[in-house]
Amino acid sequence: MTHGSALTQKARYRSHCTGTSHQASLQRLAPVVDQHPVPNAGRDQCLLEAGVFERLGGTVDYCAHPAGVAFTLPAADHLAIRLDPKLGPRHRLPEHTVGALLPTWYTDGKESESPGGMIGARLHRIDADGLHLGLAGTDARVTLTGPTQDHWLSILADHRAWCTEHELTPLWDAPELTSHERDYLDQDATWWQERADAAWVGSGLLRRIALLHTVTKPYCVKYWQHGLGWKFELNYEHGVTVNHDTLIDHLTHPRWGMPLQVKHDYCACKPCDCDGGAERSCWFRLVPQGDQGGVSIHFRRTRTGYRNSDVYERLVAAGAEPVWLEQALPTQHGSAAARRDARVFVPGAELRGLARVTADPSA
Repeated sequence: MTHGSALTQKARYRSHCTGTSHQASLQRLAPVVDQHPVPNAGRDQCLLEAGVFERLGGTVDYCAHPAGVAFTLPAADHLAIRLDPKLGPRHRLPEHTVGALLPTWYTDGKESESPGGMIGARLHRIDADGLHLGLAGTDARVTLTGPTQDHWLSILADHRAWCTEHELTPLWDAPELTSHERDYLDQDATWWQERADAAWVGSGLLRRIALLHTVTKPYCVKYWQHGLGWKFELNYEHGVTVNHDTLIDHLTHPRWGMPLQVKHDYCACKPCDCDGGAERSCWFRLVPQGDQGGVSIHFRRTRTGYRNSDVYERLVAAGAEPVWLEQALPTQHGSAAARRDARVFVPGAELRGLARVTADPSA
């Protein structure tokens, strides 16, 4: 990111982080000279975004994009998230996400250790722009996009019916925290305070989630919250460049990145297959000042000959674009193309067809 004007560099960084086009990023950044390409969120906004990130569900199965997010549109006081439609070959990511996010409580006195869903998450409205979420008692806002307004309304109606069938009371319509939510938070107020203090990490990662398909090409991404931090596992097909330095440089960019530093790294990358094409792993730990929480990333490249055909088919079924598949799973993509060509081309078919034409009595 050393070429071009400052605006071009900022637009390139925003495009890589968010998954939006370079031109759209230029149009977004041009009106305000000092605008941050990926603005930081306030405390309440970070808390909502970190909770959404934890429960998105895009790593439960394969999606068209890593983590199931096609692109994000970050602003200082708002985040829009474009969800992939499919979760694996049979399920839908928007439906899964709504069920994982909207809080519930058991009715009829059933015992429950905690409210279901995300504590404090509130459904504000559904309109043409998407499903609008908030955090009780705050101005934090997240919009989930992808389905049409009618589809969102149908998803919500189905989820309400499911809650009734399973004796769950929706809490997502309450204007403030309910007694169930407050009681649960009060059981360990210190821990929840620490999580709120560290929520900027999850927020910053979600705002830059497209880096996992723009500057690096893992075919599989898994992530989960671990204590106050986050852990990631990125899997690459053998032969695909594990360009972890590029990803980390974007995450920790000195002007526009997150305030994280590489605390520990172990790299097993080699310029050749001199070890017989064995599996290789690299680990990096990025930590904030104070060494609390942070991000641990495991980059894993499979051994030569490792079969990924089932993964490839699941990604195809989930709607992954051919261009992405060619980059993330080039061997499997090439094999699939060869199989398609073999089904289309039958040796000798041209000669048999010519024989049928010349033998036609009407010729």
